[in-house]
Amino acid sequence: MDRLALRIKFSFLSVAAATALLGAGGTFAAVAFGSVPAALAQDQPSAPPPAGGEHGHRMGEMLMSLSLTDAQKTRIRGIMADARKQNENVTDRDTRRANMKAALSKVETVLTPSQRTALHAKMDAMRQQNQTAHPQ
Repeated sequence: MDRLALRIKFSFLSVAAATALLGAGGTFAAVAFGSVPAALAQDQPSAPPPAGGEHGHRMGEMLMSLSLTDAQKTRIRGIMADARKQNENVTDRDTRRANMKAALSKVETVLTPSQRTALHAKMDAMRQQNQTAHPQ
């Protein structure tokens, strides 16, 4: 191939790659900012589930239902962020679980006695619900 043909081919490939990247980036942005209907967003490839999965989401909901002060929320978010970061590259389930249990112990120190009691009651109810849904 002569030099001109190579330049044309390279230019074409560059434009094609840029178009593909812009299209993918636009789709990602639309999904991230909520401008794509939920039914379409589900068809998009998804990232791996966050550490803690469904249980982590439910734990967050339980904690936020305890009428926490802004200071408590800030401290708890920091504790949980540290635990997620600590578990980032951990593949062993038992180690991940131990790290999250340690984080929960730290969270409990931030709570008032009545908040701690309410959290334990909510956790017991969640365990009961899980046992009912998934008997062993």
